[in-house]
Amino acid sequence: MDITAVLHDCALDGETGFAATCVEFPEANGQGETREECIANLKDEVKEVLQFRRDEAERLLSKGDLLQVVAA
Repeated sequence: MDITAVLHDCALDGETGFAATCVEFPEANGQGETREECIANLKDEVKEVLQFRRDEAERLLSKGDLLQVVAA
């Protein structure tokens, strides 16, 4: 799965590093001193969001239902 990151150069705000948000998962945010570090952090946050959503879906399953993780 590909995600779309919006990167912000924090130097424009008088700070250092980069911040990122994810278009597809707006609750996932990343930060880092370099672009690469920021993107890696964002990827980790997206994985956490996905796991949280899976855990919630599993918690709310009806009797006889099951979850199947598929590649998109």
